[in-house]
Amino acid sequence: MPYRFLMDNDGSNFFYAMSADTAQAVREAVAECPECVTTYLLCCGAGTYYYPTKVGTVCPHAKPLLAALKRGEDPFGMFLDALKKAGKETFVTYRMNDVHNPDAEDEWNLPRIRKEHPDWIVDAEAIRNGKADWMSYCLDYSRPGVRDYILATLRELVANYRFDGLQLDWMRFPRHLSGSSEEVWQKRGILTEFTAQARNILRSSGREILLSARVPAGPEGCRFLGLDIAEWTKKGLVDFISAAAFLTSDFAAPLVEMRSLMKDRPVPIYAGIEFGHSPQTHCPESLRAAALGLYDNGADGINLFNFPCWIEYLASRPYHWLDGIATAKAASVRPLLFSVSHAMHRIPKVDLPGQLPVSLPGGQEKELILSLPKAALPARRALLLAQSGGDIRMAVNGHRAKEDPALRHAELFLEYAEKRPDKENCRVFRIDPEALRPGPNRLRLANAAPGDLTVERINLGIW
Repeated sequence: MPYRFLMDNDGSNFFYAMSADTAQAVREAVAECPECVTTYLLCCGAGTYYYPTKVGTVCPHAKPLLAALKRGEDPFGMFLDALKKAGKETFVTYRMNDVHNPDAEDEWNLPRIRKEHPDWIVDAEAIRNGKADWMSYCLDYSRPGVRDYILATLRELVANYRFDGLQLDWMRFPRHLSGSSEEVWQKRGILTEFTAQARNILRSSGREILLSARVPAGPEGCRFLGLDIAEWTKKGLVDFISAAAFLTSDFAAPLVEMRSLMKDRPVPIYAGIEFGHSPQTHCPESLRAAALGLYDNGADGINLFNFPCWIEYLASRPYHWLDGIATAKAASVRPLLFSVSHAMHRIPKVDLPGQLPVSLPGGQEKELILSLPKAALPARRALLLAQSGGDIRMAVNGHRAKEDPALRHAELFLEYAEKRPDKENCRVFRIDPEALRPGPNRLRLANAAPGDLTVERINLGIW
């Protein structure tokens, strides 16, 4: 399978904040992207767009972008051109249903199609009944007018810009068809036909333009959204897929099952890593651990999502971390920080399930699973941290772990970009490295406090 290390830039961190010298801003953004990134995916916008569209609406909040467009510049096109000149494989990533702040009074992210046809959404009834969440406002692709509008914007992008590929991002936000989960699956042909039409737009350009899709990290999530990746690959509609969670990182994913759906027509699968592994931001040790786990599960490469958004927390983006996850060999460098899956920012039935947080009533026990890749073992040292809110007992694969009060801290490494948890609510255990094994590891937690506890986080550090 072709080797790629992909990085997805949502665009907001650039088009909202670029300097008045557009050419210099573009040069700096491209120059700081590390050489190990082979494929750069630049977002063309959300409900509103970052390029001078005649089909949709330009984002009204991106003031530096609007000023540049008024000067006759096209920062989006300049960015794409600079990436190509820098030798990057360059993709436009298209968010199939971005519904950030869908009911904002200033309509900053309101798609033109939803403004003109407010009922062309997946759950108008929930809005009428006051039970809506953001994804109730997602455009309903079973409406021909919705498909026509999105396809018109794709034609516009292909006509106006030169790029190597187009990514259909079905994970921003993951709801595209109205009805129950069974009704959505019955309508899956609609999204397959849409993908075929997008493919035809690329082919009719007379240029070789790849098509990829960003989808859930498991077969069940794809089915829930009506994304028939088996049919897509059977018909040769996509060149590769990226399997990802909505807004968190998986340290293990059923990529073998995903590939088995494709039977004799497999395409590369690039596994997604997000900005954090909720509720923590990534650090170099956790990035390596997540990448190593996904490589072990069969990923052909990594698709790093939202990483340029570190600028929201730091004065400079920590691009120097990325050499450590570009390959499985690089990711195997110790130390590593693994994390038990957390439900925060996971969408039920779309994402893989999260195990935390978990309630532990007084005197009760709970078993959790933490999967480890083969390349992480054997270890010479291992520490386990639990943010438990009180005293707990811990065993790993039947081996008792011993708490070390001298190590009572909120993190094993430097893991929080913002406020750290209270270290008094955390417990650190020394565990026998020989107790660890590749694949699922069973963690047995028991409440040793006088009252009820809630375990919010469990991390495993390996040296």
